[in-house]
Amino acid sequence: MAAFRNSPNVLFETVVTATRRLSPGFVRVTLGDERLRELAPHQLDQRIKIMLPVTGDYPAELRAGQPEQEWRREWRSIPDRERPWLRSYTAYRTRPAAGELDLDFYLHQPHGPASGWAAAARPDDRLLLSGPHVRAGQPGYGVQWEPGPADQVLIAADETAYPAVRGILPSLGPGVRATVLLEAGAAADAATLDDVTGGHSVEVRLRGGDRGGTALTALVGDWLAEHGAAAAGSGTRFYAWVATESSKIAQVRRLFTAADVDPQQVHTQGYWHDRPSRDEAVD
Repeated sequence: MAAFRNSPNVLFETVVTATRRLSPGFVRVTLGDERLRELAPHQLDQRIKIMLPVTGDYPAELRAGQPEQEWRREWRSIPDRERPWLRSYTAYRTRPAAGELDLDFYLHQPHGPASGWAAAARPDDRLLLSGPHVRAGQPGYGVQWEPGPADQVLIAADETAYPAVRGILPSLGPGVRATVLLEAGAAADAATLDDVTGGHSVEVRLRGGDRGGTALTALVGDWLAEHGAAAAGSGTRFYAWVATESSKIAQVRRLFTAADVDPQQVHTQGYWHDRPSRDEAVD
């Protein structure tokens, strides 16, 4: 647990205040609690943890206000059959003044634990989450977007990373040119980002019958075949951020290496696993 000794994250107890179906594949769940006024609004691709009860309620060992090192110790001590599922999500829209947080859930088929919870969520349902306390500082904690001086950026994502894309794009300065590559199961799901992708180059590739992440990997490869040399020659002026299914990440990295793009200018991350998983994972 030493890795979490200096974590700014604490446990928050929230309730569902509203749900909204955004598209065939997405539902937005709004969470509220007075203590969310203390959740730091780092935006971008800020990652938080959510806990999903497996027995209808949460074990008494898990309490609001616990620092991450403490709640993780308590969480691991809970018997398997009672231990809440732990998942990572993007807190792209935090409203401290209102004590609210929006989480957009992609509804995997078949549902994973988080997808199933979100699809069935109703007002007053409880949800524990762990995020950075506003007084702890460390504004970069849980944020992987680090473009440095780049003014040419490539953002590639499947649906699980759409909330991160939604947090990143509004942060770009007026002189930054972005290319956005999106994998989608349905065009309507990709269209949920239309309000933030305007003014940028966007390409959407539908998944069809392929496994998750396959279409996006091919889309990145096609882009690099045409633009990789220019990206490599741009040095620190180019930055790539790619998030998709975990088993595809090694192949994505090889594509950038083959194009001679500096690995320091590329961030890749697995946002979900295309396999069952019992404990901590993305959904």
